Amino acid sequence: MKKLLALGFVLSFILVFCQADYKKIETEKLDTKKVLLSRSFIQSYLEKCLNKDYSASPGFKFSGEFEKFFNNKLREVCESNRQNYGNITLENLNSAYRNKTSIFGKQELYIFDAKTEKDNSIRYLSVWISADDTIDGMVITGYKPFKKR
Repeated sequence: MKKLLALGFVLSFILVFCQADYKKIETEKLDTKKVLLSRSFIQSYLEKCLNKDYSASPGFKFSGEFEKFFNNKLREVCESNRQNYGNITLENLNSAYRNKTSIFGKQELYIFDAKTEKDNSIRYLSVWISADDTIDGMVITGYKPFKKR
């Protein structure tokens, strides 16, 4: 539990101080393939949690660190989310952002609207995808992880 809290703190710190590096992607410039990939990954994640299937996710390419986290912590995260939020429903794409200064290459953030059964303050499911369609992370929040520019 302490590791999850520490991870949450680190992610929050990173999100707060990296906001200026993201610029909104206009709707007409969205990469349809990445929108579908991000939606598909989130739906797969939600289904795995709902079905208590904590096996690997074939068909998705993960960055090294996210793959380790996903494979080692999926059960713990799913159970925590179920306890805190109940059922989570993925809705429409809200917005997308591109990281302009990443030293790791271009990374895009896709933010979807979400609803939860128990906590109305949770409003977004967000996923980061690299230029080579690698999934770099996902977060469930009550706010957009990055400000609009």
